[in-house]
Amino acid sequence: MGRRVRAVVKRVDPITVLKFSVLFYLSMFVVVLVAGTLLWFGASSAGAIHSVEKFIKGLFALDSFHFRGLSILEGAALGGFVMVLLGSGLNVLMAVLYNLISDVVGGVEVQLLEEEPRRRSVV
Repeated sequence: MGRRVRAVVKRVDPITVLKFSVLFYLSMFVVVLVAGTLLWFGASSAGAIHSVEKFIKGLFALDSFHFRGLSILEGAALGGFVMVLLGSGLNVLMAVLYNLISDVVGGVEVQLLEEEPRRRSVV
């Protein structure tokens, strides 16, 4: 059995939150951008993009309608960078608010369980 240890989180460093948030959101942005690009190429090679273009053209009685893949990618990249900045900024704001509230209420109490590492028996 282990012993219980109480710890209190009194302060969160906003700079650390900023570094972590930027790296986290950038990695998520890259994953989504790569996955979206691969899905676009897959749908394009399967003919799904052309089918959707044809459907929209017929639905709205247009003379021509085409998706511009590069424009969509540029828009997604710009939107992704804006989301990285907004998400990181909001996380830093939440860290600052936590620090201010923590000064009033004393922080968040966390109970940890400290256990002895189990020894492996040699057979």
